[in-house]
Amino acid sequence: MKYSTSLPLLSVFASSALATGPLEFSLRSEPHSELSRVAERDVDGTSESAVLTNFAGQLGMKYFVNFTVGTPGQLQTAILDTGSADTILVPSDAPFCKEKGAKCLGGTYNASASSTFEMITSSALDANYGETGTDSGFVADLATDVIQVGDVVVSGAHFGIAGQAEGNFLGDSSYAGIMGLGYSAMEAVKKGQPYYPTFVESLVGAGAIASRVFSLYLNEVNSYGSILFGGVDTEKYTGNLTTLNLVQAGVNGKMVQAFFMYLDEVMMKRGDGVEETIVAPNEIQEFVYPDSGASDWTVPTDVYNKVVNMTGVTVTKTNAVMACSKISNETSFTFTLSGNGTNTAKLDIPLSSFFVPAAKTDGSIAKIGGEDACLMMIKPAASGSKFYLLGDPIIRAGYWVYDLDNGQVSIAQARLSATNSNIVAVEAGPHGILNATNQPAELSTNQTQRVAGTATASVSYSLYTATNAVGQTSGPQSTDISSGAISLMSGIPAEGIVFLTGALLLSVVFGAFIL
Repeated sequence: MKYSTSLPLLSVFASSALATGPLEFSLRSEPHSELSRVAERDVDGTSESAVLTNFAGQLGMKYFVNFTVGTPGQLQTAILDTGSADTILVPSDAPFCKEKGAKCLGGTYNASASSTFEMITSSALDANYGETGTDSGFVADLATDVIQVGDVVVSGAHFGIAGQAEGNFLGDSSYAGIMGLGYSAMEAVKKGQPYYPTFVESLVGAGAIASRVFSLYLNEVNSYGSILFGGVDTEKYTGNLTTLNLVQAGVNGKMVQAFFMYLDEVMMKRGDGVEETIVAPNEIQEFVYPDSGASDWTVPTDVYNKVVNMTGVTVTKTNAVMACSKISNETSFTFTLSGNGTNTAKLDIPLSSFFVPAAKTDGSIAKIGGEDACLMMIKPAASGSKFYLLGDPIIRAGYWVYDLDNGQVSIAQARLSATNSNIVAVEAGPHGILNATNQPAELSTNQTQRVAGTATASVSYSLYTATNAVGQTSGPQSTDISSGAISLMSGIPAEGIVFLTGALLLSVVFGAFIL
């Protein structure tokens, strides 16, 4: 979700910390009035915690993780984002939370109430976020404190405390914290400031996990999913994982330091068996980026036009919508992804995965032709874009294993609504995914390009297990899309949708490099 205009290089540092095992945190989206609770697990060093996509009306739009910060712990609900690297919290005295109409969601952090807080550098971070034409971001201090996820507690974890905010990435003057999962080379440190360990790197440095690996399983919108640090759950996907080498990017493109890959082809198949090419081989030469912080699949204008014509959506000034009842359950896409190598991974995604209810400012659902309207989560990128986003509709269809140590991402078709679990730890070193899952050798690959390493910590870590776990369904949440919903259809009057005769949405503007 984060972008900046450049990405400096990062020195490589080795980690020799011993690990206790993988850490798993469940993801949650529930559009109904009741929430089922998931039992806490502690199997072979794992710990599960919940995240909601329906938080603040963001059903199917964003994923949020619950954790505590400080001593005693202060509950936070933050966006889970593979498109950025900084963990940034909203402070309890944030001036932007006090502005008229502003909402600071998901809890705030009071540094003075924590006995373990330590300030590192004032205004060290300048993070910009955006997947729409309006930029947003934070200027933040860099600090350390105790962070607890599940029953795992790490002291000395680094994060930002937002002092200034521009725009808002949730809409409707709303702000929330964010947990970035990317390389520390993506951090929004100001010029002259050193990089610091990300949350994933802190887990490795503290000895909680053996490798900079996490697995993402979003599951269906109204079911639990999980993020698993340091391991793979072999019951959450079908077939085998296919490993892709990430491609070099950043300054002079000399290092793997972001989750960039290629989209080779997209085929559409209708219920009658007729197939149509949506993205032809070699049509998109630019990178694509699997970003859990992005709501949309962003595409070139010509690809967008194909989808508009194929689906029959109605295009408004800022959105594309259609009656939810008219979305075909028999139409699907097949995505073919590749990296720096010969491996390719395929994902089958139903058309319905690209639509969410079209909520208006007042929390009600917009109407089209007298029926509930659904918003299409496919958007055109700006002309000349250097990369395109593979947002949550695509990530939900797969099981994604992000291996920062080896500069790779492994992908398989997700086993949606899986009821079983088989977690295996991934040890440090090459082919850790292959060894952990006992897969055929041809599904793995050797990264031949330089990979960004781990930043150096400014304080010492400590690790311990808490008696009481956090991060299930506790914390701020909205289980009703009409309760505190963020407007997905800004500018649309309550009586319905205003349609334009034009065939295209306004172009979406992105920064020069990263989400």
